[in-house]
Amino acid sequence: MVRRITDSTTLVSGLFPVLNVNIALVLTLRTILGNGTVTLAGDVQLNANDTIGLFYVSDGLTVNLNLGAGQGIVWSVYRIA
Repeated sequence: MVRRITDSTTLVSGLFPVLNVNIALVLTLRTILGNGTVTLAGDVQLNANDTIGLFYVSDGLTVNLNLGAGQGIVWSVYRIA
């Protein structure tokens, strides 16, 4: 999620891509796609001197993640005047 740091307001958020896996018609598991992409996009109003940050919130996920491995994380912010 992208958050305004000064007041912890969430500006843009997204979800990891998941896949439901059915094992022998007995057990269904949800798993994170190994090479999934999370795209966050939106238009937000910012004020002078606002600081924003990119945050990961696990929300109970207990799997170790290696974010940006190999490809890195691309983060672009544009000003629309």
